[in-house]
Amino acid sequence: MLRLPALLLLFLSALLLPLFHSSTGVINVYYNGTVTAYLYNVSSINLIGTNVKCIKVEGAKYIVQGNTLIIQGKSAIITYRTTLPKGVIETEQPENLTVNILIPAGSSITYLYPQPSSFTVVGSLYNITFENTSKVTVLYTYYPQTNLHTSSFFSPEFFILLIVLSDSSLLFFFLYYIRRNKRTKEEEEIQIGLDERDKVVLDAIKKSGGTSTLSELVKQTNLPKTTVYRRLKRLVTIGYVEEIREKGEVRYVLKKDYVGKMIRIT
Repeated sequence: MLRLPALLLLFLSALLLPLFHSSTGVINVYYNGTVTAYLYNVSSINLIGTNVKCIKVEGAKYIVQGNTLIIQGKSAIITYRTTLPKGVIETEQPENLTVNILIPAGSSITYLYPQPSSFTVVGSLYNITFENTSKVTVLYTYYPQTNLHTSSFFSPEFFILLIVLSDSSLLFFFLYYIRRNKRTKEEEEIQIGLDERDKVVLDAIKKSGGTSTLSELVKQTNLPKTTVYRRLKRLVTIGYVEEIREKGEVRYVLKKDYVGKMIRIT
């Protein structure tokens, strides 16, 4: 036969998956909202993005509860479509998996977490691989009409290769040095205390009753979505805001300990 039955392909992928990956599954997330997953002995995954539709599962039965897809079977191939924030791909899963993030070649990558295990170019896409992890965040910008050309030494491929090879403080100092002329004023505003944009975001959350979403904050502050997202992540890290996921939605809640300490924007 010219085409193997779907069940045979599923069986082969289930057999080969544990041999080639330290995790029990692989999730591929494309910048355009297509998500595919190849899973073995995984009982559930969290759906990525919002407005998830066209869910298709081969090899197992499944049910969807909120933002979680529960798998009733040993192995499954899953595909679906979702809506992703522009320039932001983020996923948090119940257990460690291999995650491949695929974005347009030529994109400028501004943030990666955790450190990727590999970086390859697949046709017109960058494939950034994170192995044995439950949480991945990638921030990037892409300008399809740009005519700017940079040498391969300063290309995104070189940037990610250095991150993969080493995570020393000297490396990051070097990366900062060679990229400093390209950074915007916003990216250079790295301070120990709160800066004005942090205060704007905090004030917007407070005015919303102490809880808000990324899209709501973008409308309230009139700041770019990637800017608001980075500020929220920073505020979560330093303990001013708590990130809560419920019913497929991410909300940012002002911690009670800091409500009385907020500096209002005048």
